[in-house]
Order: sequence, then C-alpha cells, then structure tokens
Amino acid sequence: MPRPDSRRRAAFTIIELLTVIAVIGILAAILIPTVSSVRRSAAKAKTKVQFSQWAAAIESFRGEYGYYPQFDSSNKVNGGAGSTGVHPFHDILAGRQRDFSPLASGSTAASQNRKRIAFYSFGEGEFTGTDSTVANLLQDASGNTDIAVLVDRNLDGRIDSNDYPTFPAVGGLTPTSADIPAAGLRLQVAFYAQAPGADASQPDFVFSWK
Repeated sequence: MPRPDSRRRAAFTIIELLTVIAVIGILAAILIPTVSSVRRSAAKAKTKVQFSQWAAAIESFRGEYGYYPQFDSSNKVNGGAGSTGVHPFHDILAGRQRDFSPLASGSTAASQNRKRIAFYSFGEGEFTGTDSTVANLLQDASGNTDIAVLVDRNLDGRIDSNDYPTFPAVGGLTPTSADIPAAGLRLQVAFYAQAPGADASQPDFVFSWK
C-alpha cells in the first residue's frame, strides 16, 4: 500500500491556511467599517439625548426665572472654564461649582441662579478625565469638548441672526445655511458639536434639532 506523500500534504495544508487567512481578511474588511459606523451612530444618538437633557434644564431655568441664562460670550458649553474654578454653563445649571462648593457670592452663576437651584445633575461621564489636556470639562458621548450652545435671546420663538450674528464654529467647522436657515431655527435652545470622524474635508455635525 503506497504511503502518503508528506510534501504534498504539507503543501495542501499551507494552501488551506492561506485560504483561511484570505477569508478572514475579507470578513475584516467588511465588518470593521460596519462596526465603526455603528459605534459612530451610537455616539451621535447618545449625544443627542445628552443635548436634549441639557436643553430641558435650560428651559427649566427659564420657567423659574423668566429668562434664559447667559453663558460665556463664546457661546460654548465650556466657554470661560478651566480645569478648576468657575464653569459658567455647569455652575448656572447645577447651582453649585464642580467641586460641590457653593456658588461664590457675586459670581455670574450666583447672580443668575439666585436660588441656587439644581436644574441638572451632571454625571461623572460627562466630564473629561484627569488624563485629558484640560480635565473636568464637559464632553459629549464622542469626547468632544467644543460644543456650541444657543438660546432664543430675544424670546421671539426662534434662534436666528438677531440672536447670533455669527454662529460659533466647533472643531474648526461652521454650520452652513443648510444646517441653520436664514430664517433661523424654530426652537429656543440648541446645541451642536462636531460629529465623530468629521473634518474639514468631510464636515459633519451632531445637531440637537436634527
């Protein structure tokens, strides 16, 4: 009875191995972009929920005091804030400072939120960690800290150029007229941030109203 040719068997095994590797490569090429896309979509959805919660807190502020809070002049969530001390957006809505200390008498936050009401309780995951360039800043689900916040300043039922002659850029990207029409937005509180993976060549945003 003839004995199997070990060289032919080895060659066949190598071919099988290369075939398996090729199949794995093809599957990876298909699945990795899909997984990345799913993660980006999930992060955008989570950020929109976060923006909705912040907007509800701002509306509660207005319901209590009859006006919208005035945050930093940059119209950014983290405007006027460092890793410690004053954080206008947080302090006004939380009714306290980030380290849980009371609002300083005479501060911008204290003069606006006079009753020190906690309109929103910021979770630990909403802040950047100590390993970040600047710790303790508010971030969205994608880790963005450059987040625009807009309110209907003149209370005419829309956010438009009468409220903001220039809308702030986030991540170096500025919304276009397709995003914010010349007639404005028919809402009174809005947020937006750069979308995951977006850049100047492929601008994209997470809008609270879309």
